Amino acid sequence: MTMMRTVGLTVRLALPVVLTLAGLETASGGPRLSWWIQNPLEKVKPSDPVPQDPVQLADLRAARNEFEPFQIVLRSEGKDVPDLDVEFSDFRTSQGDQIEKGNITVYFEHFLQLVTPSSEDGGAGPWPDALIPRVDRYAHERRNAFPFDLQEGRTQPLWVDVFVPAHAVSGEYTGSALISSGGKVLATVPLHLTVWSFALPSTSSLKSSFGLSGVAALKQHRGRYTDDAELYSITRLYAKAALEHRISIEGGSMAPPKWRNESRGKSGRVEIDWSAYDAEVGPALDGTLLTGDDPLSGAKATSVDLRTPAEFENNDQRAQYWIAWTRHFEQKGWLDRLFLYLWDEPTKQDFAKVLDLGRSSLKADPRIRNLVTVPFTPDLQEVVNVWVPLVNCLERKPGYDDFCASAPALDAYLSPTGNRTSLWDYQSCASHGCNIVGGPYFKGWPSYMIDTTGAANRVMEWVSWKFGIEGELYYSMNEAYGPTADPWTDVRLFGGNGDGTLFYPGRPSRIGGHTDIPIESIRLKLIREGMEDYEYLVLLERLRGHEAAAQFANRIVTTPYQWESRSTEFLKVRRDLGELLDRLVESDTAAERAVTPAPPRHDRSD
Repeated sequence: MTMMRTVGLTVRLALPVVLTLAGLETASGGPRLSWWIQNPLEKVKPSDPVPQDPVQLADLRAARNEFEPFQIVLRSEGKDVPDLDVEFSDFRTSQGDQIEKGNITVYFEHFLQLVTPSSEDGGAGPWPDALIPRVDRYAHERRNAFPFDLQEGRTQPLWVDVFVPAHAVSGEYTGSALISSGGKVLATVPLHLTVWSFALPSTSSLKSSFGLSGVAALKQHRGRYTDDAELYSITRLYAKAALEHRISIEGGSMAPPKWRNESRGKSGRVEIDWSAYDAEVGPALDGTLLTGDDPLSGAKATSVDLRTPAEFENNDQRAQYWIAWTRHFEQKGWLDRLFLYLWDEPTKQDFAKVLDLGRSSLKADPRIRNLVTVPFTPDLQEVVNVWVPLVNCLERKPGYDDFCASAPALDAYLSPTGNRTSLWDYQSCASHGCNIVGGPYFKGWPSYMIDTTGAANRVMEWVSWKFGIEGELYYSMNEAYGPTADPWTDVRLFGGNGDGTLFYPGRPSRIGGHTDIPIESIRLKLIREGMEDYEYLVLLERLRGHEAAAQFANRIVTTPYQWESRSTEFLKVRRDLGELLDRLVESDTAAERAVTPAPPRHDRSD
């Protein structure tokens, strides 16, 4: 008998079975196809060799209404292997419970050839990022990434997303993936899934606002601006993709609703035609964008930006416009998620203008929530409702000049000021180096760059929980969708590979099929995983208090620039946390408490 290595599980198999699973060799001595399982935090390169002790079972653990990813890695030795494909079975329990294979999506990991590292921790060369689905989740079309030819001496990772439906029965499930060449099965990959007894909410507990330009997306997909109908259609598709990753977008079509002044002069009331705007953003805010068989059905956007036209005849007209927004959003039940992006990264010289604009908005309606990307400063506290400092400014890295005019203690954000204040955060090129290859200061910050570790892509939400952050802002998800740029070959911006770009344009001319779709990145998947980790911490805090959850958060995060980067250790913390929640929620009392909505952790709205 031979021991087969797994993640968290050991299985005894007869030696001939191990040979069939680990590698397939023809009678003539080649080609040999080897495969193994890799966790989602490791980024696999084309030259990576077969591990000495390859993992031979995908052993997954997940809550209900949660995604859980893993990677199947293939390598050919001796000769090319043509027409490789992967198909999955249903997951089943010994009692007959089933999770259908339609909840499994497999992706071909596309390598980008990076020319310059983002930082000293990064690297040039091929890095995996864009994920081309075998069958996409949007149009349900077969794409051209499968089957594929695997060149001799090359390693190819495949990303697999398993979604556990909210109605799934908790328990132990098994399934399999069949690897075939030209229709002939070469290997069978065993799958094991533990479904825990608790469920994650569809709507994220951590608020978010990630920029997205629908206009740029349309131009990338169509080659030009075509018409408004296509703008709204492509924007909706990307908004849906973001929400399926537990993220709310900001920007979208970027078109303010059509408006007019009822009469000339200061006293004229502004009338707004909300039809096109509501059709665009309403489904995400109402929870109808993801419905039916969609994952995270009923998920709601956690934020929405107040789109203000550039020009008004006078300040009173602008005030009337803002009042119309709060009135409409109150009627729709959306007001608690509305914010006015008052100013982006103001300098001291901008403060007078920030104060003037902020006073005007709050005078129009005190319920408007002004968001400013700046650390707390008493100079602006009368007009700022949502503070958004850089993650670098939550706690300074000793011994360096940095990007922070100040780094106030958290109490400065959370102490009562008379305003409704919230604390969000964001990351930028300050995580890797702005238009430089970042040196020692830039090591250790959470980062959404391609050429960094998977843990760096996932840890931001752990930092957010530890520091009491209520929301995360990111400036763009498709910044590289420029008029002459091709994101498939170059996503380097502001010194970072992938800075501001978490999607790729899925045009049929490149990915096959008949319809355009967003192509997700590995980094987007890992951000989603971080959002789900945050839900685990929120649930444990609700069940056993803040200190119980903090014990797990502290195992991952010491400071914003010091955290657990080893993938196996990172995932062990998440597994231990899930197993504790599973035990707690199995009790009737804990289960009843688990379905009670948690209050905002640091909301100062009262």
